[in-house]
Amino acid sequence: LKRLAKRKRKAVFLKKVTFSQEELNSYLNLIYIKRYTPEVKYVKLKLDKNNFVSGTIKVKLEGKKYDKVPGFLKDIELETSGKVECKNYRMRFLFEDIKLNGNSFSPEILDESFGAAQAGFKVKKSLYDWFQLLPGIKSITIDYKKITIFY
Repeated sequence: LKRLAKRKRKAVFLKKVTFSQEELNSYLNLIYIKRYTPEVKYVKLKLDKNNFVSGTIKVKLEGKKYDKVPGFLKDIELETSGKVECKNYRMRFLFEDIKLNGNSFSPEILDESFGAAQAGFKVKKSLYDWFQLLPGIKSITIDYKKITIFY
């Protein structure tokens, strides 16, 4: 991914690289979350046809930084499924199902609660927000047990 971010020259055709579901999960668990999100204990994604993704994320919030977080939210397992949408060098995840510690929640109601908890923020975030892809990456597609990155 560092090599992709360094590419500067314009190409007529997009290049692509494909990773298996196992390679993606290994990268997320062994490198990414340890460096950037230590609160996440593990991620297990299942990739399916037509950009459909499901998976489990285990989060444990510890330390003074999280003293104000309610106890029942300090150790959670989030199961989710939905579809990845990608265009204009951005992507988002369209939630279809969310389970928090085994309890099902409506993604729309959870998004409304998330928005209400941001009272006083100048810019409110949503679960359905678009995110910029990493520098150098143009698009992403997901198929059965594989992800393809176009750069």
